[in-house]
Order: sequence, then structure tokens, then C-alpha cells
Amino acid sequence: MPQKEFLKPKLIGERFSGHTVPLELLKDFAVLQEMLVEVAKWKFKQEHPERERVQRNFSKDIELRLVGVEEGSAILAIVLTFTSTTLFEPANAVYYEQAKTAIVESIADSAEGRYQQLPPNLLSYFDRFGRSLRSGESIEFPRQEGPAIFNMDVRRQLIRASKAETWTEEAALRARVHEANQAQGTFEFELSDGFKAKAPMDDKHRDAILEAFNAYRSGAYYLIQGIVQRDYSDRIKGFESIEHISPLDPLDTTLRLEQITQLKNGWLDGEGVAPAKAKLNWLATAFDTDFSPELPLPYLYPTPEGGIQAEWSLHDWSVTLEINLETQIGEYQALNLKDQTSTDLQFHLGEPSGWEQLNQALKQIDAQTVEAS
Repeated sequence: MPQKEFLKPKLIGERFSGHTVPLELLKDFAVLQEMLVEVAKWKFKQEHPERERVQRNFSKDIELRLVGVEEGSAILAIVLTFTSTTLFEPANAVYYEQAKTAIVESIADSAEGRYQQLPPNLLSYFDRFGRSLRSGESIEFPRQEGPAIFNMDVRRQLIRASKAETWTEEAALRARVHEANQAQGTFEFELSDGFKAKAPMDDKHRDAILEAFNAYRSGAYYLIQGIVQRDYSDRIKGFESIEHISPLDPLDTTLRLEQITQLKNGWLDGEGVAPAKAKLNWLATAFDTDFSPELPLPYLYPTPEGGIQAEWSLHDWSVTLEINLETQIGEYQALNLKDQTSTDLQFHLGEPSGWEQLNQALKQIDAQTVEAS
């Protein structure tokens, strides 16, 4: 089956190290194939304005296929395959090349703040392409002038250029379910700041949603993952679809830090500095990625100076970690409640090594307690 090299996008980010690709990202490239076909048809119409319709078999003998993942972060080797029995390229293959160039140039234009040349209806495909990317990740599309870099910010700009009233992205929200309407097949969730919105309730998640609804009065929060809709102001409109819903640990650090973001200056009897939201977001991400899942979660409290204090009760030990959000330094103290001996340490939590030192200190206390019992 004849084929030729077509595109080699490079995936940048920690998830792609070791030239591996999460399966969830492949659905984005299925959308890219849809977009390429439609842009190729648009290019055909531009060259043949006398034809009102593109022939029905425009893409009949042409397919895009992933044939490998090459080293260098993760480079996807995508080829254009010709499924017809003829040895020659189908005549329409040239429009796929033009479509590739038009899409890559649109990404480059958006990244560099230039005018978009693709029409809005074709730019709307970026609403589904790139949804699986996370903060700090990007896709580099090769071009002669240097790679076109596609990331979350560029995607938002392209979607805005499509003039869509809403756009979608993958999200994981910590929420309570305060209403469930089985007749309409919907439920309403509530975030920690009181914001409420609706989501679909399909059969596979019905039991979990009803469980969350029944746990509302007890204050139980659930992690709801799926595709959310946002408006031009980046406000959540609701879930378009749900992929997972599961109960949260009562001490979930991200939820607790979300709640602390709602503090205002003067929260402590007219005094008390409200921690900066961006700093709290950093700490939530750091706890999620670097704190050992084998260890119990701490209680988190705001400090009057605008920091965060984490507290653990580990058998005969009381452990505190006061975190300066500006310097990202953690002052650690472990106090033995029986003999009143203590250990004082300092961790640089802006680095993964600091979190590893924290993990080891807590695991050592836990191991000592097990041996003593």
C-alpha cells in the first residue's frame, strides 16, 4: 500500500518523556484528521469555484496513519497512505499537503499574534483538538521558518478566532452534588465557592451521582472529571460529558487550598493576610504530584502571615510543616508527645528533592511507630 511521510509533530512535556504517548491524546489526533479533510476540501473549492460541491469520494483513497513514535521527547510519525490499487498518488493528495500547511501556519500565526487565515468554521475544530493537553505541555509542528508551537494558550486564541460562543476543555472539578433530576437525566453540582452548574447524568454514572447527591448534607465532595464548557470570560457553563466521578478524601489538599483561596485580607479578626491564589495553586499542584500517595494527608490551615501550615498526627508524633508561599520553604518540626523530643528540618519545596526529603522524614516516623508496636 503506497504511503509517504506527511507530518512529524513533537510532543513536549513530562508525560511524553521516554517517547511514550498517553492513549487519551490519540483522540485529539483523530480530530486533527477530520480537520485536515475539511481544510483540504476548502482548498479544493478555492481552486475550483465553479464546482458547487466537492466530489463525494474526495477522501476515499487517502488515509492518515500513525506508524511509530520516535525518540526526542515523543515524535509522532504520521504518514499519508493511499489505499487505491494504483501506483500513483490520488489527485486530491495535493490538497492534503495544502491543508497541513494552512493548519500549521494558523497555529504559528496565533502564537505570534497574527491574523488567522482559516475561516471560523474550520478554526472551530481547535475546540476538540488539544483538549487533552495539560499546563506546561505543547505540540511542535515542524515548518521551514521554525516550529509552530501549539499549547493551551494558543488553542484558546484559535478558538476565540473561530467566534464560538463557548469552548470546551478537559477538567477535574471538586464539587458536591446538590440536585439530581432522573427524569431529565441531569444533575447540578456545586463548587466550594458556591458556584452551581448542570451536567448530564448518563446510565454508567447514575449510581455514583445519586450516591454523591445523598451525601450532600454531610458535606462530602466528589472529584468529577469530564469535558466542561466555558464562555468567552473563561467561566464554567457546565459539563458537556462526564468521564469519571469518585469520592474525595476528606483531607484532599487541592480542595482545602481551593477553600482557602476564598479568604480576604483581615480574615482573622480584622488581621491576617490572605494567601495569593497563584501561590496556593502552585502548592496544590506540588502536593498532587510530589507528595507520596503512601502517606496520610495533612490538615491544612492558613497562617496569619499569608502562608500555609500542614499538620499530621502520626501515632505518638505531632508533625507540623509551615510553608512560606513566597520562598517555597517549609519549616518542619516533628514532636514526640511521649518524651517531648523533637526534630527540626527545612525543605525547599520549590524542588522535587525537597518533597522527597519531606516524604522520607514522614515515612521514617511511620516506620519507627510500626516497629515500636
